Amino acid sequence: MIYIKHQVTLQALIPKVTGVKRQIKSLSIEIIFCFLYLSCVSICIAQDFPLDSGNADCADLVTAGQNDVAFGCFGRAIEVDPTSAFDWAGQGDVMNNIGYYYQALVYYEMALNFEPDASNILTSKGRTLTRMGKYDEALDILAQALDLDPDNTYTWKSIGDVYSELGDTDKADAAYARAKPAKTAKPATQRKTVDDYLANSKEGI
Repeated sequence: MIYIKHQVTLQALIPKVTGVKRQIKSLSIEIIFCFLYLSCVSICIAQDFPLDSGNADCADLVTAGQNDVAFGCFGRAIEVDPTSAFDWAGQGDVMNNIGYYYQALVYYEMALNFEPDASNILTSKGRTLTRMGKYDEALDILAQALDLDPDNTYTWKSIGDVYSELGDTDKADAAYARAKPAKTAKPATQRKTVDDYLANSKEGI
């Protein structure tokens, strides 16, 4: 009777274990399809927005506010090198600029998969979380960026922005102060004496 009871219990567990395996397999397939979808979107939009000049820098286009053209520029770069963290992050910057914050996070995650120790990409992700009002998550990500590069002015400015949103002006000011490049003291120059000038005039004779 005891053997039969355990046998029934094991038979009842088999479908549950099988179901978990199917869920894991399904999740893996979804991740693969997500990567393929993002690659397709990047490449297809790259073909829709051709650049006037082949020498244009994608990041400069983002700075200039030409987001649609910039997205296409990064898409072509990804077509050449699908593992380029810089270009995936660039598309995240474009999404961030036009207010598609969830899509931006997806692109930043893709970039971090290829370059997990990139402090600037982590900072960009933190800035997006700030815009979404997820301040605690943003500070956590920005702290990770500081672990990698404690003197990153981009990261410190972003931290200042978070505390400004939270209304903590003391911490915001402290962070902004860290964002300013340190001023290097000019070496003290020794003032010439009259004898120095006289010596130079004698050498010229």
